[in-house]
Amino acid sequence: MGREYIRFPHTIAPMDQTVTGGGTALASDLYVTLAWQTLVLAIIVAVVVWRWRGRLSTAAAVDVGSMIDEVLVESTGRRVLRVSLGVLWIVDGLLQMQPQMPASFVQRVIAPALDVSPDWLYPLVAPVARLWLQHPVAADAITVWIQLGLGIAILVGGFGRFARIALYASIAWALFVWSFGELLGGLTDTSASWLNGAPGAALLYIAASALLLLPLSTWDSGVAPHWAQRCVGATMLIGAALQALPRAGYWTATGLSDSFAEIAARGVPAPLAAPIQWLATAVPAHAVLANACLVAITAILGVTLIIGAFPRSATVAAGLVCLLAWWLGQGFGIFGGTGTDPNTGLILLVLLAASWPWPLAKAPALSPVSSAEPAAPQTWSGGVRVAAGALAFGAVAVLPVIAGVGFLGPQTAQAAIGDSGGLVETSPDAAPNFILTDQSGLPISMRDLRGKLTLVAFLDPECLDSCPIMANQLATAVRDLGASGSSIAILAVDVNPSFNSVEDVRTFTKSHGLQDLPGWHFVTGSNREVSDVLAAFGEGITVPRVGMIGHPQTVYLFGRDGTELAVLNDTANENLTQSYVQLITSELRRRL
Repeated sequence: MGREYIRFPHTIAPMDQTVTGGGTALASDLYVTLAWQTLVLAIIVAVVVWRWRGRLSTAAAVDVGSMIDEVLVESTGRRVLRVSLGVLWIVDGLLQMQPQMPASFVQRVIAPALDVSPDWLYPLVAPVARLWLQHPVAADAITVWIQLGLGIAILVGGFGRFARIALYASIAWALFVWSFGELLGGLTDTSASWLNGAPGAALLYIAASALLLLPLSTWDSGVAPHWAQRCVGATMLIGAALQALPRAGYWTATGLSDSFAEIAARGVPAPLAAPIQWLATAVPAHAVLANACLVAITAILGVTLIIGAFPRSATVAAGLVCLLAWWLGQGFGIFGGTGTDPNTGLILLVLLAASWPWPLAKAPALSPVSSAEPAAPQTWSGGVRVAAGALAFGAVAVLPVIAGVGFLGPQTAQAAIGDSGGLVETSPDAAPNFILTDQSGLPISMRDLRGKLTLVAFLDPECLDSCPIMANQLATAVRDLGASGSSIAILAVDVNPSFNSVEDVRTFTKSHGLQDLPGWHFVTGSNREVSDVLAAFGEGITVPRVGMIGHPQTVYLFGRDGTELAVLNDTANENLTQSYVQLITSELRRRL
């Protein structure tokens, strides 16, 4: 089967129908799941705060006051980095809540990137992508909670053991995201570029977390800020090298312009997209010069930041370049419905802000706090801190385990909906009128099937890949209805122009055990007749010189009166066969 989980259908979709995969089909399921998980999280927080109520109102308030003192003397650069990293994780978690995420993340983010990656990366990423496809809502909910929890933990963690655990967890999760979500930051893609986000935002999250784990003294001495500058410098050097590689095509007339055009089309608001669109049209005339300037600027700034020369000037210049790259090259990273993070430009700006030579913070003089009568503000702050810690722990450690239990269960129709977009209702147009011959040599038309729900598909009797899978899914769905299955007809149209005899469709029917299915009709006719049927459905085929016919994988559902009810863009994913069967069976049962 090869890379079966990312195989897209050969459908040429009718202009008046939406049959593209993914979309917002699972949004309501995701939000319902997140809602009840939020209730569980609220209970966890309430129990923890109740258990701690005595300690917060007595001597523990002194420890809370010390913790607050520690936060107050945190260096400005470290605080900028810590708060920004926490907010970024929260933003990433919120982005995972976008309506298109559960259904479209693999198909629109992972699959296209994996298609252009080397073969050795596929077996590493495929199991994770397959798990997401099989349980899309649970997988997305886990991602949401882990990232929200990490953000909250980093924001309120302070400097103690809890804070360090949160930062180590941040490194571990960012490494997972960089490996499986960003496919090594896109570095294996031949078009990897400084402009499109290589070497990956998650890799910079790892760097930021590691910097926050350094001793506090390194921030006051300037060692940690210099390392933050070096991280940015190294990233810019990598970007310059990628931009200079001939394989990426950025020295050609269309290399950079195509990148800008793609970014402008990702849903960036019109006023912000206008300069990107202008670059897409202006760059081709000066492609070599533009790319040479980009390579030179990023390389020079990278070296300057690494060696620490002109710290203020280099930081300002690099910040301006990163801001422009984030805007013009990355489109801010969050638009398009499946943006998972703001991309590398923003986190680079955060690292540069953390490296700025801020004035040293001084500890304020605080009056002693009596352990017998703690000050109210300290008690309130302590309660908030404990509640936030419980919230973060529940989000990172408890809810993912609860959601992960669903991975052990069977696939549901959610998997097929996420893979295909589900059954999409269409306008009640009348079925096309045609007469073709089935595997028994009998003439069959759509009119003959009035009074039954009818599934219409387009198959190739010589196909060894998607067609047997689709035929099995449709037949199994009908058989699962039991006696009600007698009210269902399956009309498969032979679209192979070279194997279009009655014997061809009869052989396919017998070889796949469909001859005993009463409502099965594999019909064929002359090339002209089949072409007219395809045109009536708004479909088409491709006939390569070598290989199998490229044909529609759309399944149409017609009502008893012969009017069109819905379409399904079946990707013929063998791993999700049971989910497709469940989806089709549920729809047929509902229509019956």
